[in-house]
Amino acid sequence: MPGTRAQPKSVVDNVCGYSSAAVTAAQVLTEYVSTVSARITGVKFLAVTAGTGGGNTVGDVLINGTSIWSAAGNKPTLLATSTGEFNNAVGDPNSRGVRPGDRITLQINSVSSTGHARVMATASLEANA
Repeated sequence: MPGTRAQPKSVVDNVCGYSSAAVTAAQVLTEYVSTVSARITGVKFLAVTAGTGGGNTVGDVLINGTSIWSAAGNKPTLLATSTGEFNNAVGDPNSRGVRPGDRITLQINSVSSTGHARVMATASLEANA
């Protein structure tokens, strides 16, 4: 499977979001306020129902409103007519640190003609060593 994995022994929390209906551009799946110092070490986006049209559905993870990816092409992406796991990446190494009080947002940035439905997203937080 594509994407990254976090080792379960060091995960302190998971931020999870979901949408049962077709997602739309700029849709927030969930927001979370961190209570720990940590790093985002695993990111997964998955869609059960395909969208329509050309293009992709693109997910994003933001810390205090800033994406953890500096290059838009590295964000989790799934072709409109596909289902399953997005092409997941963990984010830029220097942009994944989280402190207590930081706001983590899982969102959909863009969609094709009709976005995917039953979209799930998880970001794993690993304790700082």
